[in-house]
Amino acid sequence: MANKTTGEILLALKLRAGDPTLEEIAKAGGWKGKSGVQTYFNATYEGPLGGLVALKLAKALEGRGSPPITAEDVTALAAVAPLPNASQPVEYEGSSFYRMPRDLPIYGSALGAEHIVDGEAVELTTLNKAEIIERRERPPILNGKQDVYGLYVQGSSMDPAFDDGDLLIVQKTTAISIGDFVVVYLRPLDESDDGETARSVLIKRLVRRTAQYVELRQYQPDITFRIPKDDVLRIDKALRTRDLLQ
Repeated sequence: MANKTTGEILLALKLRAGDPTLEEIAKAGGWKGKSGVQTYFNATYEGPLGGLVALKLAKALEGRGSPPITAEDVTALAAVAPLPNASQPVEYEGSSFYRMPRDLPIYGSALGAEHIVDGEAVELTTLNKAEIIERRERPPILNGKQDVYGLYVQGSSMDPAFDDGDLLIVQKTTAISIGDFVVVYLRPLDESDDGETARSVLIKRLVRRTAQYVELRQYQPDITFRIPKDDVLRIDKALRTRDLLQ
């Protein structure tokens, strides 16, 4: 087992549990849907699991299978020592998953009108930063950072990287590299352009940046396209689950 990835171990436990669907595991563990767990049930996922993730997966799998899966079978994959009792949080050195402040703003988002580039449909998202639809727990890696927010992915243009409805954590003032997932703010095309308000955003992967344009990629349909630099208000970095567990 020592030579197996965390994902391979979880897949083996899933099979031992009777091979429930990821949707079933997610609901049993307290997630809204399978997007909350699918990162971990991938043979290439090397982990380790975060403390809270391990506890939620243990809750979903414990007692299933033959021999029955124990909580320790799952919490052994955690980055921190497992809790002796899931109902009695203990303090760990560093940031605790059990004292995460619930202060991460999640802004309202919706699927916007398609933007046509060279005859291909590019999916747009409208983002209402005047509307905080909820506040979520702040991952420890983001403690002290005031320039982060969340939004829900709308549409399927970035599948399989992001599913429709996935929660995306976004950071404004951080270095962006080629290959990063990004949220690109587009300027209005009329007199309403005040230099601060965006008409919509693009949630894509960064391919190239020049003084003239930003080159982006979406997956469904799989196209690479360019947006003139003058049309871009700003670019924020989108953080995936694996980014938050580093």
